[in-house]
Amino acid sequence: MLYKNLCIGLLLVFTMVVNSQISSLELPKGEDKIKISTVTPIVSIYVDKNNHVYLEKEPIKICDIGKNLSYIRYKLPIEVQTRIKLFLYIDKNSDYNTLDDIRTQLASAHFSRLYYKTNSIEDKDVLKGISWTNQQSFHHFSMPEKVLTKKQMEKNERLNDSLNKIFGDIPLPPPPPPPASWFWESQHIIYSDSKDAIEEALESKTYSCVELTNDGYKMDNGIIKFKEKDKLKNLFYSVDIVFVTFNEDLKYSNYLNAIKNYKDFENTERGYFFELSKEIVEIHKLAEIELCN
Repeated sequence: MLYKNLCIGLLLVFTMVVNSQISSLELPKGEDKIKISTVTPIVSIYVDKNNHVYLEKEPIKICDIGKNLSYIRYKLPIEVQTRIKLFLYIDKNSDYNTLDDIRTQLASAHFSRLYYKTNSIEDKDVLKGISWTNQQSFHHFSMPEKVLTKKQMEKNERLNDSLNKIFGDIPLPPPPPPPASWFWESQHIIYSDSKDAIEEALESKTYSCVELTNDGYKMDNGIIKFKEKDKLKNLFYSVDIVFVTFNEDLKYSNYLNAIKNYKDFENTERGYFFELSKEIVEIHKLAEIELCN
């Protein structure tokens, strides 16, 4: 009995500590709004200033995020699986390295759009945040198929037969046109280990390589600081693509500042902000691909 009470007491203390760490998160400032519908499933990930990670306020190892989120999506009704949105509550003093690992896990589970929450974790700020495209991952989880009973399979067959009788003679609509954006067409190519395919994707493009640091964008000829708006604008308007790698000491707050500055530029003729994760940089090294080395 004493052992049981001790375990319960420790669990309560642990829960209180976790809730305290999450409630004390200092989020970056931002007034952008997130648009969702009433049937949008939301999953929240938290990162505190000590780089501890929580999925729905439960501690989790970063390496387990992909498979856990894949299962969460799998359990949703099929009609809302693609609507799920990821809210990231990240302390401004945390390390970008932690987020890089998280983003790779999310990409491996096919989460291509992220929402960086801003201001506070209070209800009044629940729809405040910055929408941003996630980086790719070299590895991906496949969605497991639902295991059905024989009765369920027979029911589905009867339903399909009925639908075929009703709609069988109606021609299917043509497939949608391919995306016009080079970014969407080529992102998976850049995140591959195919040197020839990468060179082909870039053969008609101009690009620069920069390293994002706490002081700004590091280039061969120096650093462009965040406050140097004209130089930043010239950087992104002078080439088709800016490949961005990340300094190991980069703080999350400075990463988000870089995103906000980029989003402030006009879309017209603006070069792509193309992020290269730690994962793909290492894979490129192994494949002897010298994209930004």
